[in-house]
Amino acid sequence: MNLKVKLKPSMYILKEGENKYKFILTGSRKVLTYEIDSLVKDTIDYLTKERSYNELINYLSENYKIEDAKNCIKAMESQSILRVFNKENEDVKFKKQIEFLDEFTSSYDETLKLHKGVKGSRITIFGVGGIGSWIVNGLSQIGVGKMVICDPDKVELSNLNRQLFFSEKDVGKYKVDVIKENLPDVLIETHKRFVSQKEDLEDLVQNSNFIVNCADSPSVQETSEIIDSYATRFNIPYLVSGGYNLHLGMIGPIIIPGKTLTFSDFLKHQKRNDKLSSLEKIKNIEATGNLGPIAGAVANIQVMEIFKYLTGKGTVNYNKFAEIDFMDFSVTWNQFGPEINL
Repeated sequence: MNLKVKLKPSMYILKEGENKYKFILTGSRKVLTYEIDSLVKDTIDYLTKERSYNELINYLSENYKIEDAKNCIKAMESQSILRVFNKENEDVKFKKQIEFLDEFTSSYDETLKLHKGVKGSRITIFGVGGIGSWIVNGLSQIGVGKMVICDPDKVELSNLNRQLFFSEKDVGKYKVDVIKENLPDVLIETHKRFVSQKEDLEDLVQNSNFIVNCADSPSVQETSEIIDSYATRFNIPYLVSGGYNLHLGMIGPIIIPGKTLTFSDFLKHQKRNDKLSSLEKIKNIEATGNLGPIAGAVANIQVMEIFKYLTGKGTVNYNKFAEIDFMDFSVTWNQFGPEINL
């Protein structure tokens, strides 16, 4: 096994006293202060560059017991000061993502396990327009290996100001076909079905470990109620991607059947807080304007929520959703259930 050892590349080491060192982990913003012995100091001094594990052990064994050297390396890795890794397992394409995850784990093996979990995910996305196309792109960038994308729409010229993957030459083509063509490294299954009570969507979701609903026809509420029924039946977590309305962007919620509150609870909260719901509707909304920067920002924040869910790192915002006003960047959090940490 080609084991290598290196100090964490994102870490500062500062000397505060003769034997007192500060280790500043820039990713997690942790500051560790230790009184170090000569074994730790010699390990740090020798790791001016990446070394093989055996090379480091041989160097340290000149002055220390081999068992003590191994225990020192193990302890320093558990504190995220150094990393022991197999050079053969490097995934160069996702090098920066692995380095990001590595800030939140106690070993490189744990980091790779989380990364492989993301790559092994199968995610179903309904609706690949203003928000959905950006979410598909974001999921491909974090390495999700399998996606099921469903949208019956064809590319229109008016889509191009805010939807990813499409250009004027694609007008008239099915959106799902264009996206699949643009992401050859991802295993993509395409469907051109409507999200409706008449359609059987079981085969699209039953083998997935996450669902994203961006379908907004006839409405996000109606399509989310349909998706919710499948998610509940197959016990699959899902994201209600409310998207944006003019300059307002909505983030979440993520709903996990049996653990978080339900989509029905979310709707009840919305109804309770709608001060206009009792008034007679004279005219309904016909259309609103939207921008690519808003669509991209909202979608990528939601991809980050999915990433945190898949890896178990970071705080996922369960039982609440956010509204971002992109004209002043104010954020309003709306809690519709108790704070939980799964």
